[in-house]
Amino acid sequence: DRSTIVVAGAAGDLGFRITKALIAREAQVVALVRPNTPKEKTQRLHDIGAAVVEVNLSDVAQTANAISGAACVVSALA
Repeated sequence: DRSTIVVAGAAGDLGFRITKALIAREAQVVALVRPNTPKEKTQRLHDIGAAVVEVNLSDVAQTANAISGAACVVSALA
């Protein structure tokens, strides 16, 4: 059973590289992206096997729900 790792800012350059490296190591990754993230960036996350969740990171309840149950959260937010 794999633990879930959440990557905030996964659509950015660093966040994508972190997500890709975690998935290569067979981690289960939830990629948090902002609601206005371009479709091509969310699609490339889907394509490598990440579960993509759009979240308004200014909304504490929404963010807490998105990270609930994760083993850890990695932030690559700018």
